[in-house]
Amino acid sequence: MSVIAVALVNWNDLWKIILTALVGGTGVVIVFGLLLLTISRGRTATKPTTRYGLYMLSGLCGIVVIAVAAIGIYAMTQKPSSTKPKPKAAVATLAPARATELHAVRTT
Repeated sequence: MSVIAVALVNWNDLWKIILTALVGGTGVVIVFGLLLLTISRGRTATKPTTRYGLYMLSGLCGIVVIAVAAIGIYAMTQKPSSTKPKPKAAVATLAPARATELHAVRTT
């Protein structure tokens, strides 16, 4: 079974995809968690400058999360298509001479 899988799966590219998905997915979750944390800390902040700074940081985190989601959707819609097969050359099919003669005899 593993011999067949080696021929069908490009393992180097598969590991790149898995690593990218893991890092990207974890990164988005961490940034979204930071967004929620800064919003909750901003609500309880006593100084206005601290509150505005935390809200600005939460806004930046929100922009990053939305941008990553938009990039992901764009990447899914713009995936490269597979190569299309070349059209086959037109093959001329000739009817055998005997068949056309028989058809001519039958019609008369």
